[in-house]
Amino acid sequence: MEKPMITVENYEVEVIYIRFKGTYTEFRKNSRNMFNELFKFAKKYDLIKENFTKVMTIYHDNPFVTDPNNLRTSVAMTVPSNTTIVEEGIIGTMKFGGKYAVLHYELSLGEYEQAWKYAYSDWILKSDKYTPRDSVPFELYVTEPPKDFKKKSKTDIYIPIE
Repeated sequence: MEKPMITVENYEVEVIYIRFKGTYTEFRKNSRNMFNELFKFAKKYDLIKENFTKVMTIYHDNPFVTDPNNLRTSVAMTVPSNTTIVEEGIIGTMKFGGKYAVLHYELSLGEYEQAWKYAYSDWILKSDKYTPRDSVPFELYVTEPPKDFKKKSKTDIYIPIE
């Protein structure tokens, strides 16, 4: 895995999401079905907008302090901020944002964990320029995540910073 290009940006977003509680391994087993359900809801209400809609995974807990069975992870999709959405079933809405360090990667399936370790252990915790901010980090999928270990996709990791 190559070291990423890193930029800093302010990012404000409103999303629809489906939340999962459990280990990251269990989440990965369920994530494709969760994304399918999210897309089904978005299509039903015409929420997918060309050149606007982005798909992401949001990490709500620190895996070093949270019991693995209690980790909360959400699959999410951006929606226009002026959209009225009625939450139904397992679909929720949330807004979040602020200043982020964005690590721009090209990753294969087996490199995501290493990318996150670099983002926190090797970069942000050793940075004398930025400190972590208490908000949700997330992966934004610039291109569709790979379905096998041979392919790569462009994925941006957003780390909330002060």
